[in-house]
Amino acid sequence: MSSLPKQNWNLSNNNSSRAESKRNIASWALTAPVLFWLIVFFLIPYLIVIIYSFLTPDIYDVKFEFSLDAYRQAFSADYLNTFYHSFSLAILTTLLCLLLGFPVAYYIARAKDKLKNTLLVLIIIPFWTNLIIRIFSWRIFLAYNGVLNDVLINMGIITKPLEIMRTDLAVTLVMVYVYLPYMILPLYSVLEKLDFTLLHAAMDLGANEVKAFFRITLPLSIEGIFAGSLLVFIPALGAYLIPQLVGNQKTLYLGQVITYKIKNIPRNWPMASALSLTLLFFVAVLLILLYALYRHNKSRRIA
Repeated sequence: MSSLPKQNWNLSNNNSSRAESKRNIASWALTAPVLFWLIVFFLIPYLIVIIYSFLTPDIYDVKFEFSLDAYRQAFSADYLNTFYHSFSLAILTTLLCLLLGFPVAYYIARAKDKLKNTLLVLIIIPFWTNLIIRIFSWRIFLAYNGVLNDVLINMGIITKPLEIMRTDLAVTLVMVYVYLPYMILPLYSVLEKLDFTLLHAAMDLGANEVKAFFRITLPLSIEGIFAGSLLVFIPALGAYLIPQLVGNQKTLYLGQVITYKIKNIPRNWPMASALSLTLLFFVAVLLILLYALYRHNKSRRIA
């Protein structure tokens, strides 16, 4: 009599283990195409970049001779200055996108459904147009004889056109315009799920609107801020097209330097590879630190 329940228990364990193994096989089968894609089109190219960074440059190609000159040059004063400009631009772009995008995302999250859908479509509409066309539109708008200067002169605000194009200001303006939707959409997805009755409860307990925002709304939207900041900061750090089309050649950013090393003659592919990997290393360290800080703050809130 006692052996029958034991046999049933073993049988159920065998059935559950078989079901779990089938689920594992199914999950591996579903993820296999993605893994293959990442290995072929992500891992292998990065391995090539790593190998090239340790080679010796030639006029048109590389010499397969081991060298660390590319990394020595990458940490020289000139290239560190380029890193500084790129990080400054990325941080400034991220902060401006956060300051401009948070109120927009908050307003959309609290809007009625019909208005909410309309505003979301307006946020997404710029993606329907090619990026180069949008950048050239800004070139026309900010040009010396462009739309902005004509409007300001006709309004009597200025007497002569402003030199906005080919400046760091123009680069920052276009960068914020291009990457602002990448900040708004993650913030909106988090703020939409926020229980706004908590704000009313905080005000009933004596908190004003500013205090309720910093004590409730802002902490509960950290995930959206983190995601939006990553989506803006990382592509802004290696931006090439915007600085190239609206910026000047006095302030070169990392994306421009890497491109020049690849396409200009004499080519220096090891230097371009070393700069790319150095940038990847800095970004990885920064992301690890930010993620650790995010986890620490989250654990403190839970505790």
